[in-house]
Amino acid sequence: MALATPAAPKPTLAQVQSQLSTLVRKNSQLVDAFNKAQTDVTAKKKAAADDQVVAGLAETAFQQARDAVSATVAAQYESGSFSSAGALLTSQNGQSYLDQLNTLSMISEHNAGVASALDAARNAAVVATHNAKTALADAQRRVAALVKQKQNLDGQFAKYTALLNTLTAEQQRAYTNTLAAPVNAATIALTQATVAMMHIPGAAKKAVDFATAQIGKPYSYGAAGPDAYDCSGLTMAAYASAGISLPHSAAGQYGYGQHISFNTVSDLIPKLLPGDLIFYYSPIGHVVIYVGGGQAISASTEGVPIGYIDLNNWDASQITGATRIVSS
Repeated sequence: MALATPAAPKPTLAQVQSQLSTLVRKNSQLVDAFNKAQTDVTAKKKAAADDQVVAGLAETAFQQARDAVSATVAAQYESGSFSSAGALLTSQNGQSYLDQLNTLSMISEHNAGVASALDAARNAAVVATHNAKTALADAQRRVAALVKQKQNLDGQFAKYTALLNTLTAEQQRAYTNTLAAPVNAATIALTQATVAMMHIPGAAKKAVDFATAQIGKPYSYGAAGPDAYDCSGLTMAAYASAGISLPHSAAGQYGYGQHISFNTVSDLIPKLLPGDLIFYYSPIGHVVIYVGGGQAISASTEGVPIGYIDLNNWDASQITGATRIVSS
């Protein structure tokens, strides 16, 4: 009789939380890559459309040049006097003959110009058509790659959800609260009171007010409002409300504003002003907006509503950097 294979030991709570944290980081980085790919696809589609317009105009110019050449050739064929011999036979005197020869020279130069324009238009049409086809094919390849990225992301978030569901309801709440705390009236009041005492440039205040108004809304990767957001979608929309354009990518947003130097979280917090953006992981995969009092607003991951995070709970090794989008 064969012995039953012993069941694998059930992972501990600490192990599950560690695996969840790894998935959150990995998924955040995948989402940022996905957002950048979406931006690239949009740009490629626009470039393809622009190239198609240029190709259409070039083809029209070629047709017009070809029509001009056809008309010139037809006119010369129909008028037998447009030749050196014809000029000699039809001229009334020497001066008339010279005048007609001069006219013929001008016509010849004109014909050469028309032919040259035809050749240039034909080449332009060929090049523009090639560029349009290349741009369209590139955009289509990027769209196909984007679809695969989305499928990969869907699978990763399904893994995260399945793993989260192995925890009890209480354990799930405890874990997700580390990603974004539920709306708490006391915390909101304290943060708003802290912000009220600070001098905040107008655009930064508008961004903070916008982000605060989104608390409680769901996270959805690739989303930039108004009903749901991912991390960079939230910060992008927040600053868009203040008239400042940022890309839909945490890594892309890191290239904007003035970088804030720090060594530890306790060193960073006193340097932060409301509206500053804080970036996580390497490569960058997450961004939050600082609102004051050690608190930031985060759109963290699927199943966790937009909410506050306490920066004191984060290890400095997870923070890549911080930027000030609006100088005081």
